[in-house]
Amino acid sequence: MVKSKIRKISKKCIVCGKRINLTLYSDKNYRGGYYFGTMELPFGKGEYKDLKTTKLFGKKIKITKWTGKKRKVEYWECYSCYEEGQNESWLEDIIGRLYGKRCKDYNKGCGCCKAWEVYDMIIDYSRGRL
Repeated sequence: MVKSKIRKISKKCIVCGKRINLTLYSDKNYRGGYYFGTMELPFGKGEYKDLKTTKLFGKKIKITKWTGKKRKVEYWECYSCYEEGQNESWLEDIIGRLYGKRCKDYNKGCGCCKAWEVYDMIIDYSRGRL
């Protein structure tokens, strides 16, 4: 029987910023949070340069690009942020199945638009924006 080496480290949850105490094993397993790989984040001097505009859910949004340096960071989530994301994903899936995709333009009398409006209110409330 091969004994695995254990290493304890601490990382920050990329969503909420709380410290996560992780246990890493030599067989590449881990405990204490969820790992999603690496991602690049902008840092230092730079600005967002407008590239073009597009429509999303009936609203015009700008597509931008960061002109400065980027830093590679590991994407870790704590258990509670991961669970919240899972619940949001489940709710989004259920509403999508029952009412369909979001309409491109919001219509006050549309049942689909009303359902997605309720979804948005639930998400805003759970994130402390209401």
